[in-house]
Amino acid sequence: MKMLLPRAIIAAVVFAAWLIAGCEAPPNAANHAALNNGYEMLRRTAVVEVYQACKESVVNIGCSRKDKADPSVSHTEYASGVVLHPAGYILTNAHLLRKGGDLAVGFEGGKDYPARVVAADETRDLAVLKLDADRRFKPIRLGRSRGLLVGERVVTMGNPLGMGLTVAEGIVSAIGRSTKSEYTFYPDMIQTDATTNPGSSGGPLLNVSGEMVGINATKNLKADNIAFAIPADRIRESLPEILAVEGRYGFVLGLEVATEGPARVTSVAVGSPAEAGGVRVGDVIRRVGKENVASGLDFHFALVGVEGGTALPMQVLRSGKFVLLTVTPAKVQPRPAVKVTGLVGGLTRVHYRGKWQRLPDFSRLKPVKTGTSATFDLGECAGKDGFALKFTGYIAVPADGVYAFYTDSDDGSRLHVAGQLVVDNDGMHAKQEARGFISLEKGKHAITCTYFEGGGDEALTVSWSSTEAYAEGPDFRKTPIPASALFHTKSDR
Repeated sequence: MKMLLPRAIIAAVVFAAWLIAGCEAPPNAANHAALNNGYEMLRRTAVVEVYQACKESVVNIGCSRKDKADPSVSHTEYASGVVLHPAGYILTNAHLLRKGGDLAVGFEGGKDYPARVVAADETRDLAVLKLDADRRFKPIRLGRSRGLLVGERVVTMGNPLGMGLTVAEGIVSAIGRSTKSEYTFYPDMIQTDATTNPGSSGGPLLNVSGEMVGINATKNLKADNIAFAIPADRIRESLPEILAVEGRYGFVLGLEVATEGPARVTSVAVGSPAEAGGVRVGDVIRRVGKENVASGLDFHFALVGVEGGTALPMQVLRSGKFVLLTVTPAKVQPRPAVKVTGLVGGLTRVHYRGKWQRLPDFSRLKPVKTGTSATFDLGECAGKDGFALKFTGYIAVPADGVYAFYTDSDDGSRLHVAGQLVVDNDGMHAKQEARGFISLEKGKHAITCTYFEGGGDEALTVSWSSTEAYAEGPDFRKTPIPASALFHTKSDR
């Protein structure tokens, strides 16, 4: 974007000179138009320019659901979002989705579109939606948050209280601030005094060049004009993990690209489909399938919905020349179910005592107590420090498909399903969630969860979802694994 201040200065000088010359415009239409243009140039501040440049890239979001007690009554929560990709991928806050509902996304002065959730990360409070539309959209320009200056002017755009696109300006009042809301803990945030209200969440924090430097997420309800935005650099780094296209859609490609700037290939796995297709380190990917790729994030969006075993055309820039390649991602085969008899409900739970900084080698520990548990609950260990638990058993999978598993723990936890490490959430840390994907056949699969508590608060929740809520497979949204899906053998008692 062109610099805005010089334009305003030039307009002011021209207009002032006109006034000094006599304050009367020559009586002709051309000079009258020039005078009006001078007025408008004076009024087109940096905020006006940012609004004009970004208004087509900021969306209003409504999430509607029926009242459980009275289905004739509906509730709608409002939020904001930004277009990240021309195909209609929208970035917003994950906390909008916590109660479910039907999503509608609208543009200023335009029509509304239904939307579906592609990916969500509650810990980072970020979610990606996909519009159901047969048109292309104007993406926001994603800037850099590192290097932001305290006192720097910023602009917010959003949908406060569902009123529609609204603009406010302020300054960066602090950087590196941490805060906590009812949804999650936010580390290393951008603090701003620009006005935000309920419904502004998910809208962009913009610099005066019209680049998004953050996503508005929360505010301090006990103070005036203290709001917080998730930094753009963290968004850029997190989105590939949140989208998790290979795990989510059950394929393997075998290459990595830079997340900042062009989609430059940084690694190619030996023996991978990417290597077989001729992709080399240093190639810049410019097209995947029907989608142009201008950045590393575009590359990940282009892989949403890709099917393993289907040829994927690619165009790369190599040594200044365009090269056409065909890469066939490998389809991940579902882990086979096991045939096991004599199962009863619940899990085997083994209790250990000790002090650790990370999950211990459980094969070297002496159990304090062995028993059973209906789910992954702490039992008599709740409220205590210095212990570890190991849960083992089987989980009943309702249909073939890709499943997401989560552990939300304080302190460390790991989850193995069908003999594969799916979630690694190890270490001494406050309550935080980690997630992984696995393709499973319908039936019973071995499941093991290990957990330790060093000190302070203690918590463990193990959840799952089918990726139909986001992509493919049997359809159920994220929920703690119910006791009805968990079993162990009688000999495990």
